Amino acid sequence: MTDGMVGAFTGLFRGRRRADELAQVDAEITAFGEALAGHSFEPGHHRDDPGLLTDYQRALDAYEQAKKDFVGDRNLRDAADVLRSLDEGRHALACVDAALEGQPRPKRRPLCFFDPRHGQASEDVRWAPSEGAVRVIAVCAADAVRLAEGAPPIETGLRDQRPVPHARPGPGQNNLPSAAGAGAMRRPERRPAAERTPPAPPPECPDPYDTWPENTGARQRWESRETKGVQLVRSDPREPSLLVIHLERAAGSWVELTSSRHGNRPPRQLLTHGSPLTRAIVPVEADGREAIRLQMNTRGQWRIWLHPPEEIPLLERELGSTGSYVLRHPGGQVPLRITQHEGTDFTLHELRSDFALGTLLCQGNGEFTAPAVAPRKAGLLYVQSLGSWNIDLSGGAHK
Repeated sequence: MTDGMVGAFTGLFRGRRRADELAQVDAEITAFGEALAGHSFEPGHHRDDPGLLTDYQRALDAYEQAKKDFVGDRNLRDAADVLRSLDEGRHALACVDAALEGQPRPKRRPLCFFDPRHGQASEDVRWAPSEGAVRVIAVCAADAVRLAEGAPPIETGLRDQRPVPHARPGPGQNNLPSAAGAGAMRRPERRPAAERTPPAPPPECPDPYDTWPENTGARQRWESRETKGVQLVRSDPREPSLLVIHLERAAGSWVELTSSRHGNRPPRQLLTHGSPLTRAIVPVEADGREAIRLQMNTRGQWRIWLHPPEEIPLLERELGSTGSYVLRHPGGQVPLRITQHEGTDFTLHELRSDFALGTLLCQGNGEFTAPAVAPRKAGLLYVQSLGSWNIDLSGGAHK
C-alpha cells in the first residue's frame, strides 16, 4: 500500500513537472509572438530593402513554425524543435533591429546539437555517432569539455541524435513580397499565455531531405516559383552531387536536367507530368562542369539544392520514405528487409563513389516484402520508386 502511494505521488510530481515544462515553452512562444505583434517595423515602409523584408518574414515564419511544432508535445524533450524555431525567429528579429539602427546584422550561433535546452553552442567539434561518419557539430561549452576529455555528452534522454535543421518556411514562403503586397505581411495576434492547441499525437522525426541543411552554400540552393531556367554551382566540378527538388504541385509540373544533354540527346527528365510526386532526390555524376542546369516547368513554387554529402541520412534501424532516396548504410553484409506499400516499380542499388549505379540489391513491383543484404563496405544506397517504402536493418550485429 505504501509503495502504491509513493508511486502515485511520484507520478503526480512528474506530471506536474511535465506541465510546468510545457507551460514554460508555451510562455516563450507567447512572448515571442507579442514581441512580433508589438514591433515597430512596417513592411510597407521598407520595400526597397529586400534583405530587411526577408529577415522580418523569417521571424514570422519561425513563429508560425513554433506554434505548429508545439502541437502534441508532452514535455520539454518533445519541444526541442520548438526551441530551435524560436531561436531562429529571435535571431531574425535581432537582424531586423540591427538593420533599422544601421548596424551590421548579428552573427548567429546555433543551439547545442545534442540538446537545444543546453543553450547556444560555443564551439565546433568533430564527432561521430555510433557506427557513423565523423562530422563537425556545434555544441555548448559543457559538452565541448566532455567530448575533449573522451566523455559522452550530457545525458538528456534525447534519442537518435542527429543534426536537426532549423525550421525553414515551406516552398517559396520566404520569397520577397511584391511592392503591392509588402504592407500585407500579417503580424501575429496577441494570445493569452494559457491558450493551448488541443493535444495531438507526437510529431514524427523530420525527413533530412525536407529542407536544405544549414551548411548548404548560397550557390548550391535556389527557391522561386513558376517556370524558369536555373543553375546550381558544384563545390567541386570533379565530384558528383546529390540534387534535391521540391515542387509545390505535381499536376502539370516537370523538371529537366538540361546540363546532361549531349549532342542530340534530350535532357534528362527528373520529375515528369505523370509523376504523383513533388520531390525527387537525384544522384548527378560529375561531368567536369561546374554548373548543374535545370529547367523548372511549373505554375507553383519550388526549391532545389545540392545536398551536402555529410548530411545524407544513415540507416540505423529502420528508414522509410516515399519516392527516390539516397541513404548511407553501415556495411558489414547485414540482412535488410525491404517493404513497398504501393503498386509501382522499386529498385535498390548500391551507389558507387562517382554516383553511378552499382550492384542491384533488390527489385520488386507493387506491394511486397523482400530480403536483401547490405554491401560489406559502408557506402550509399539509392532507392528508385514512386511509392512509399521501408528498409529495416534487421540483421543485428555486423559480420
